[in-house]
Amino acid sequence: MKRTSRVSTARLIQRRDAWMKKLAELGPMTRGSLVTAKRGGHTAHQLTVSVQGKTHTVYVPQDMVEEVREWIKNHRRMQRILKEVSKLNMAIIHRHVPEGRGDGRRREKPTPQKCPEIAHSTNT
Repeated sequence: MKRTSRVSTARLIQRRDAWMKKLAELGPMTRGSLVTAKRGGHTAHQLTVSVQGKTHTVYVPQDMVEEVREWIKNHRRMQRILKEVSKLNMAIIHRHVPEGRGDGRRREKPTPQKCPEIAHSTNT
C-alpha cells in the first residue's frame, strides 16, 4: 500500500523561498539560441530569438560568445526555477482550502422523504 506524506504549508513556503533565493542569484539572461555558422574563412555566431512568430537574428561578436552562452543558461535556469515556484505556490493554495470544503459542494437531490414540499407537488 502506498503511503502519502503530507508536507506542511510552512515547509512548502520554506522550499519556495529557497527557490526564490536561487532566482535572485541569477545574473543577466536572454532568451534564444546561439547559432554558429562557418562563413567563408571564419566562424560567425548569432543569437536567434522568435518574437511573435518571427525569427530575429543578432550577430554576436567572438569576444561575447561565452558571455551570451551564460545568459542563455541563466534564462533556462530561470524557467526551471519559475516552474518549481509555481508548483509550490499551487500546493500552498491547495493547503489553504479547508479539507472538508469539497463535501459541501456536492448536494443531494431532494427526495420526497426528505422534503415534504416536493413530496406534495409530485403526488398531485
